Amino acid sequence: MRDAGRVHIPPLLKRFFTQNVRGAINAQTDLRELRCIIEHPNEGHVMLPQTQTSMWRRVAVLALPVALQMVLQSFLGMADVLMVGGLGAEAVAAVGLAAKLHFLMLVTMMGVATACAILVAQYAGAEDARGAERSLAMALLVGVCFMLPFTAVFFSAGGWLGLINPDTQVVALTAEFLWITAPVLLIAQIITVFEAALRAIGNTLVPLAMGAVAALLNILFNYILIFGHWGFPELGVAGAAWGTLLARVLQLLFTLAWLYAVKHEFAPKMKRWWREVTTPELKRFLWFALPLLVNHIVWAVGNCAYHVASGFAGTDALAVMGVLVPIESLFFSLFVGLANAASVMVGQSLGANRPDAAWQLYRFFNRLTLALVLAMSVVLWLARPWVLQAFAHIDPATSALLYQTLAVFCLGVWVKVLNMLRILGILRAGGDTHYCLVVDVIVMWVFGVPLYMAGVFFTDWSFAALYALMYIEDALKWLPIRARVKRGVWVKNLT
Repeated sequence: MRDAGRVHIPPLLKRFFTQNVRGAINAQTDLRELRCIIEHPNEGHVMLPQTQTSMWRRVAVLALPVALQMVLQSFLGMADVLMVGGLGAEAVAAVGLAAKLHFLMLVTMMGVATACAILVAQYAGAEDARGAERSLAMALLVGVCFMLPFTAVFFSAGGWLGLINPDTQVVALTAEFLWITAPVLLIAQIITVFEAALRAIGNTLVPLAMGAVAALLNILFNYILIFGHWGFPELGVAGAAWGTLLARVLQLLFTLAWLYAVKHEFAPKMKRWWREVTTPELKRFLWFALPLLVNHIVWAVGNCAYHVASGFAGTDALAVMGVLVPIESLFFSLFVGLANAASVMVGQSLGANRPDAAWQLYRFFNRLTLALVLAMSVVLWLARPWVLQAFAHIDPATSALLYQTLAVFCLGVWVKVLNMLRILGILRAGGDTHYCLVVDVIVMWVFGVPLYMAGVFFTDWSFAALYALMYIEDALKWLPIRARVKRGVWVKNLT
């Protein structure tokens, strides 16, 4: 027992750290192996390759399912729009607008989920199961309370959508979609918190499996309800909304059923959780989580500002952005997965009072990420002609602009990816959330967005040059984020 205030029950902990999908690697075993690598790097010719293999396997188990789930979500969003394509341009516009609004809410939800993941990872490293459960309970409470007003806003969408879209038919269809899917905000918030907590203890496969099932069910329900198959009524855009709602409800039910079936320590225990969520603990959680929540909101609004400004750069610019968004999503999915793996493993090391292991992990992930992003950038650079062939339907001028913009992406993306790793995977893992918030707000809103808008409205530059301005934000983050990591301010045990 490390201190008098910590609950330590060996059988509980044994269950807690072994209830993962078959194939997930035990966190404490990896910490011991990593310790051997750090403290005795040259001892034994058999042990070192074994630990290296275990290390790579651990990274793959944590990173790849997250990356695959991101790819799955990207394809699912495209599937919703494609499946209503036969209903006309208004239907496509309505579902697209609703999807963007739901995406903004999803980004916001991830602020609370990220706070939960960071704390659960550190408590896991400290072998404090009750602390991990308490963090999960507080994240669920805060997340649901935060989403309640937005749910009410979605229910009343007909009263405000006209402010952002002048087409009355599109507004009517979008309002109907949002009214049906308003409860999805609460359901999705609960799901994202459970997923974050499971990933923080190394279980990335269950969230992936549940997400895949939900995606398949969503497509199935869309097929049935949009077009009226198998005796169901033909509901059009409303059918797509009901499909989304039903799929999310079933995803939550399946996740809870699994937690209870395996007697997982994260299975909700309302009475005990209610007793343990005290006012001091809740204040401590809010102090840690609010910067993350605000940071995600700032990022979402800033991202919207970039895209809205791009609309004033011309039709070609909008077409190029439409092609770039899915390419960027697919490209970044692997690195979001790696940042998740880094956050979990660094957080567990810090919670276990192993700062040396945390530094070793930072160096490992920094080198791995740099090597991968450079390799993938070279591949994409060489593959640009094939990308253009895949979008052969666009006109020659837009095609040439896309070719140039992809070149800018390949040249600058490594800065964005390394910043992502250091912020999401390293600084936040040690609780350095306030600094990340300040840097993001200043760099995005004092430099990034104003410079991009100035380029759009006051120059006649091509969109490729305007797109390069987006990377000024990441270039300006580089030095303060790198310096912060080097200072080791993030090397903190939060338990």
